[in-house]
Amino acid sequence: MDPRLSHAHGALAGLALGDALGMPTQEMSPAQIRAVYGRITGLVDGDASQPYAPGMPAGSVTDDTEQALLVASLLLRGQGSSSGRVSLNAVEFAHALLAWEDSMIERGSLDLLGPSTKAALERVRAGEDPLTVGGEGTTNGAAMRVTPIGIAVSTEDPEAFAEAVWSSCRVTHATRQGFQSAALVAAAVSMGIDAARSPSLDLRGLLWKAVTYVDSLPDRGAWTPDPDVIAATRRAMQLAVNPASSSLECLVKQVGTSVASAHAIPMAFALLARDPSPQALMDAANIGGDTDTIGAIAGAILGAALGVEVLPTDSLSMIEEVSHLGLSTVAGDLLALRDQAIVGRQEDAATDASSDARPEVSHGVASPEAPAPTSSPASPAGRVVLMGQILVDRVLQGTGPIYGGGSGRGTDEGIHVGAGFSALVAARRMGAEAISLSPIGDGPNASLIEEALKREGIVDAGPRVPDCDNAMRTVLIARNGSCTIIATKGAEAMAPENVWANYVCSLHPVDVLYIDGSLMDHPANRIAAENALRALPEGVRVVLDVSPTIGIPNGLPSSAIISMNYEESQVLWTRIPEKERQFLSWTPADNAATTLASRFHRDVLVHKDANGAYFAPYAPSDALPTFHIPTPRIRAVDSNGAGDAHSGVLSACLTQGVSLKRALLLANCAGALASTAAGPATCPPRAQIETAADALAEQED
Repeated sequence: MDPRLSHAHGALAGLALGDALGMPTQEMSPAQIRAVYGRITGLVDGDASQPYAPGMPAGSVTDDTEQALLVASLLLRGQGSSSGRVSLNAVEFAHALLAWEDSMIERGSLDLLGPSTKAALERVRAGEDPLTVGGEGTTNGAAMRVTPIGIAVSTEDPEAFAEAVWSSCRVTHATRQGFQSAALVAAAVSMGIDAARSPSLDLRGLLWKAVTYVDSLPDRGAWTPDPDVIAATRRAMQLAVNPASSSLECLVKQVGTSVASAHAIPMAFALLARDPSPQALMDAANIGGDTDTIGAIAGAILGAALGVEVLPTDSLSMIEEVSHLGLSTVAGDLLALRDQAIVGRQEDAATDASSDARPEVSHGVASPEAPAPTSSPASPAGRVVLMGQILVDRVLQGTGPIYGGGSGRGTDEGIHVGAGFSALVAARRMGAEAISLSPIGDGPNASLIEEALKREGIVDAGPRVPDCDNAMRTVLIARNGSCTIIATKGAEAMAPENVWANYVCSLHPVDVLYIDGSLMDHPANRIAAENALRALPEGVRVVLDVSPTIGIPNGLPSSAIISMNYEESQVLWTRIPEKERQFLSWTPADNAATTLASRFHRDVLVHKDANGAYFAPYAPSDALPTFHIPTPRIRAVDSNGAGDAHSGVLSACLTQGVSLKRALLLANCAGALASTAAGPATCPPRAQIETAADALAEQED
């Protein structure tokens, strides 16, 4: 038997199991669940107090499973599109959903279309085009029903995969969040089926792989102000694997359990990352909120990854008996559709190759070869290399500054990997290869750092420091988003004398060396960094986030960009001898940038929060004068990591040949948008940064 069949069946069976377990508790609070049921440990009847399923018998599924099977039936009926790709017809899908709700009403059910789906389909019922009505849907409806797409379509063809997912959500959830949420679930399911022949499977690794894959897809859907689902999912999984923040109570508080896609999908991924077993489905049933959908999504991914054998047989038998689903047959048919699509792509590729091999013929005469392109191929992109420190942050949100002693209260936002890591994550968001040279020690913090680097696809080339763990920082986030950081010292401050020099000597002019200036605060690191700068090949660009307490390291190339905030520039101003300062202008920020550029003989960037930034070249010209870079207006939640996001995006753009003005605009947008989420490594995807930059550029014009 095809081993994939167990995983395809497991995806549908897990979906139904998670759905049925969550049926009696959906939209109830954790306290209500405890009062009515105690703790859900298996399939139970819906209580009379259940708002959507009162008295529903144990083993009954809800809209999650029924709509997923509706999607499956439409896929199988159509056997893919005319192009050979798997997709749903928008008009047919819209009317099928309306007919499904009508049948539910006839049955007396209270479990009807969700808010986004309902709003869109009522417009279809009124005569509007199904392709124009879904631009506001950000709930989890598209994700809950997408499992058949994951079974029927492989992630090996990203374009075909994205198109299939989009066809399933564009009618009701044609937003960035709608597409992201559906794609995350479908990708995890699809990857689980592809991994069926693997002797061992790391479910946590599969979850991270799915997140990275979806993040690499081109953005689809309308912009809405709701949170980015990919970023929320990353954060949720980080919380879930950290013992300090992995309790169900903590996850409920910090991730959320509502119907919003930025709550339900991250929570499903977090529960599986926390406990990659059927126990995650029990946890989903007890956390409150949209328990049936969270459980259904978690169950689909679990079953796809581990196979139907991992699910309790007695519970599956009860669900089939009560709900009459026939899941095994549906799974086999969807798997056949998957293979059909793969064969179709192979045939198309063979046809294309054959066509390419034959010259075109017109009137019996072979056409001449096409002229060679006049433009040369684009230069290969370089790498962003961090010479700096990676630490672990304990983040406390909502605290206020404490002066002269006293105490305060805040919300524990968990433990996150931060500092230089945030800059490398930002570079990865922009599509650049990222390399860490940060020293890594031996201990729990070091393990978190190693896992984070691996998860984000960052090359870990840092030296190892035995018998010493990496440091932890306490980050206090005020209500206005500003932060106070208290750091200890660990392995990250103990770079061997020549370890960085030995690495950077192999860099190329297309690479960018990003220096976290705070490393200079430690004598060993400063020696190692200055040795590296002396060994740096000519032409390699350097971006320095300056440390105001240390200033400019010896050996910094004249082509370097020195980046700082306005407060740091003030400190550096005070370090200029007074006899020189009397001849220099300081305020406002543009004068600060110009003054320091002339003082340091390097290009200087001074960013001043909502007022944007000022770039001053050391040798201004008509082609490159001092100029202002605007920044988006945002509501700051946490400024920790905003500067790192700025520098990471700037460095990535420089490796890719982006013009300096555009690179600085993108970096400003990245820093601002990163401040809208808690935690250090919160840089958004490139498409979101580009959209914000385009909007600012239009305003400036």
